[in-house]
Amino acid sequence: MGDPDDDSLCFLDNFVEGINPLAHRASSGVRIGVEYPKEAKIFMNRENPGIKLSPLLGNSRNVLVGSNEFKAAIEKHCKNEIEYLPFTLYDHRKRVHSRDYFIINPIGTFDCLDRKESVIEWDDEDPEEIIGIDKIVLDRKKMKDAPQCFRIDKAPTSYVLGLEVAREFKARSFKNIWWTELPLSGGQ
Repeated sequence: MGDPDDDSLCFLDNFVEGINPLAHRASSGVRIGVEYPKEAKIFMNRENPGIKLSPLLGNSRNVLVGSNEFKAAIEKHCKNEIEYLPFTLYDHRKRVHSRDYFIINPIGTFDCLDRKESVIEWDDEDPEEIIGIDKIVLDRKKMKDAPQCFRIDKAPTSYVLGLEVAREFKARSFKNIWWTELPLSGGQ
């Protein structure tokens, strides 16, 4: 998430201070809710010296971390349940760097994969458990009811954005967003 080759960009390894064990919820679509602190703080670390901010902050936690403008673009097009968790970003010297960011947590997942055309690695012990997806192919029929921002069912750390959101990001000239166009079943 984010440009891995630009060391000047802010890249986060830390999660919200005091609730680190709950980071898995924000990366899998489970609501954090009342356990989220009112004065949430995320600290940059010295291993990632970049301080340049962008609409989407890269991170090692598989969570969407976006600016207020990024959040507004998501809200404009997404009607599904999404948790927006504000925090204060602190720099490497523990000084306030920004109060403009949110953890954006789409709640739940959406069954969108064409399981025949996708290349999926399944768990040997649990045939319903996906270990990895080498090639994502979206099921054309399932996508008719898809929200504009969601997590893939059985692979919740993977996000899918709809065309409306992609166009909104392009219109706003957002940087530091890396995506891949996903094919639909049936060859388009």
